[in-house]
Amino acid sequence: MNEEQANTIAEVFGGTAWHSGGNVWLVLVERPDGSLVVLSDEVVCDYADEAAFHANKPSASILLH
Repeated sequence: MNEEQANTIAEVFGGTAWHSGGNVWLVLVERPDGSLVVLSDEVVCDYADEAAFHANKPSASILLH
């Protein structure tokens, strides 16, 4: 997704648009328990915490393609 799409989706879900490098934008939604839901145009992932996100270790994922 591009920056505009990420910002729009982040606003809808109460998250943050995040530029992960190159032309890749993600939406990060922090949940009350500290876990993260991360949305891209290809997958939605759930991470136990920010460390798991940076280590690329999702606890669950849903492919969108």
